[in-house]
Amino acid sequence: MKEKRMSEHELARWLYQGALALSEGRRDEAQRLLLQVIEQDDQNEQAWLWLSGAVDDPADQQVALENVLAINPRNAAAHAGLTWLLEHAQPAGSPVAPAPLVDPEGPWVPPPPYDENDVVEIMCWQCQATLYSVAPFCWQCHTPVHSCNNCVFRDDMRCKPLQGLTSTLAQTAINECPWWRPVQR
Repeated sequence: MKEKRMSEHELARWLYQGALALSEGRRDEAQRLLLQVIEQDDQNEQAWLWLSGAVDDPADQQVALENVLAINPRNAAAHAGLTWLLEHAQPAGSPVAPAPLVDPEGPWVPPPPYDENDVVEIMCWQCQATLYSVAPFCWQCHTPVHSCNNCVFRDDMRCKPLQGLTSTLAQTAINECPWWRPVQR
């Protein structure tokens, strides 16, 4: 039997209740409600924006804000949130981010392509499901695995123009990047 999609009215109610729960400090309830909206409508800009404030992990906040910008590249609140996250990244006592594979200031030296036998267990950047680097799509949320959001070069923009991946939306879509390296979490 097919699952019935929620009405726009129901989605708007969940969004409102999620935003209200967040503003009242009920973060777990807010996350649950906002994720329900996103499950039904993954292009809901406001749900992603509110979710960025409902999650604790800066990486999750960044993913939510990047999804807002993928939907609306001119969203000022998402730009401000990402700027703040980047300025306040790695607070004292937090785990150190893995060292980049290349010097960000030096010339771009792409790594050798992966061999078809190079299989790494990773987490989906969208839903954090465990999967393998050779999977084209996440088994749980159907998000493209082979994308910039799941790549160790995510914050290094030098490889993107070489492939024409100049927009956030293109970077989250499946691509044929020969230098893609999954982030192991």
